[in-house]
Amino acid sequence: MVISKGENLFLVFAKFIYSLTQGPQATPEKSEAEVASWSILPENPNAGDVLIIQGKTEPDKAMDIEVSFSRDVAVRDGSYEYSFEGIRIPKGRNRFMVRSRPVKDLNFIVKMFIDFKRSFDANGDIAEFAEDNVPHGTYDILINGEAQEGEKKVRLDFTATQAVNSDSDGNFNHSYGTDALPAGDFTVSLGNSEKKITLGPAK
Repeated sequence: MVISKGENLFLVFAKFIYSLTQGPQATPEKSEAEVASWSILPENPNAGDVLIIQGKTEPDKAMDIEVSFSRDVAVRDGSYEYSFEGIRIPKGRNRFMVRSRPVKDLNFIVKMFIDFKRSFDANGDIAEFAEDNVPHGTYDILINGEAQEGEKKVRLDFTATQAVNSDSDGNFNHSYGTDALPAGDFTVSLGNSEKKITLGPAK
């Protein structure tokens, strides 16, 4: 199923199905809580490991954890392509964004019982897709499109944000699966601070 530019049929459909099966869910509002300290374990992770993001902040607060990374993709016959298999979207407030450059367009395809495809023209040479509150589940995602004339590679920037809540003592502990992520460098941001991690090859 091909969705015209600017439409959002897949996510409307998915959110509708989710509301039928789960009912209304209250999502805590994001707060500007000050994070006293936080860490990521293990210190030297490999792709496929579960990252434990834990720390201390104000009691009963909702914060956003942001994970971002970039990858260069080779252009073949004027086109580029990148895929994720088995990417898990957790419950709660979340946001997913992908930006490609230098390109003519970007296609975002969710592979289910039928493929749901959304297409976006570039503004200048940058094309972008972003969506808030994607229903939780496991998805196979394909990103492709046409590169600008003469380009040999395309830079893809990914950002995924999800909420984490502190308990009554201000402690938070969040598990972040990396099964669907490639080896390489990542940035994890929480509050006003960020940490760099490198995922080694899957064992």
